[in-house]
Amino acid sequence: MEHFSVVQSICRLGLASGDPALRKQIERLKGRLEKGGDADAAGTLSRLLSSDERSTKLAPSRIELSRAGGGGERLTATTLPPFDKESSAPLAEIILAPGENRPSPVHNPELAAAIAYLLDEWLHLDELSRMGVAPSRSLLLFGLPGTGKTLTAYAIAAGLNLPVDVARLDGLMSSFLGTTARNIGALFDFANRYRCVLLLDEFDAVAKLRDDPQEVGEIKRVVNTLLQSLDQRASRGITIAITNHPALLDPAIWRRFEVKIEMPLPTPDERGILISNFLTPLQVDDTALQVFAWLAEGATGAEIEGMVHAVKRRFVLAHRSLKADALSAQELVDSLRAYALTSASLAARPRFEALQQGEKRFAKALLSEESQRFTQSAVAAIFGKDQATISRWGKEELTA
Repeated sequence: MEHFSVVQSICRLGLASGDPALRKQIERLKGRLEKGGDADAAGTLSRLLSSDERSTKLAPSRIELSRAGGGGERLTATTLPPFDKESSAPLAEIILAPGENRPSPVHNPELAAAIAYLLDEWLHLDELSRMGVAPSRSLLLFGLPGTGKTLTAYAIAAGLNLPVDVARLDGLMSSFLGTTARNIGALFDFANRYRCVLLLDEFDAVAKLRDDPQEVGEIKRVVNTLLQSLDQRASRGITIAITNHPALLDPAIWRRFEVKIEMPLPTPDERGILISNFLTPLQVDDTALQVFAWLAEGATGAEIEGMVHAVKRRFVLAHRSLKADALSAQELVDSLRAYALTSASLAARPRFEALQQGEKRFAKALLSEESQRFTQSAVAAIFGKDQATISRWGKEELTA
């Protein structure tokens, strides 16, 4: 489909508006493209529609301030957070509108369904209580850094229409004996007083194994206080903890969380959605998106965002005297090659190694990819070559 990159950008903006009539028209366009045999374009629209649907599931509710956060007072802009008595450092940061100015997380269907189920539990307390059961009020999110754990926690709070009480480790942790434990108690007392989601980020810093030989006796006091605080909060409000190092958590702490969800690395389809979202407002064709998603194998959402920002910076500097907004596949590849030179972790990955070893080796890597088929014409567009040249490259034997 000619000029599909422009159509794609229009569709993305239309979905962002939340207009159901526009969504219906995009669905009709996808159906027409499928009937017309344009599977690539139809697939791109399908991914955009799926991403929008998952975002809608986590959109803030229009109900009254959620009762899922327990009883108590309502947090306002004038509410002061708890603080350390010695240093006066705040123990928490209050986020009244966790869904504002934050992108919606991109989840695979299974993860999106699990989170939607949790939200359903928390939003239907009365129905559950009639059966003599309570919702799961504690959630532990764990996984590699940059996989969207914190963003997911904020999206859950927004879906519940609840503010977030975010623990600040710099305020909680103290070198004075007994002060850290006292601060944890004060933090939970504050959260139990108000209707909110208590978010414990970098949770392993205060929930370490009590038999860790590297820690002094103080950690036992801290963990014991944390256990007691979690038990007391179990019937009062929702607690979400986040850690990059689940193996460091004390087993008793691990057992206190009714729901434990591992945040995985993004799949190829999710990488494509993330890249497309981050690249806005740049227009990119399907080939560029496919190559980017292929190169980003094994990358976290945060790493993908960093790559996209590098591409956009390079694009702006290359076109600063023009009003250009269309990124070619060749420009994308050149930008990622340049970015890899400043990122040792990327440069060491096999696909980025092929990218840096010259056009022929990268072309052969794309043509030999089994999980995602790149045509000779698509590879030719990336390097600005004719298809005969790409065909010849594919047959050549390359020395190490």
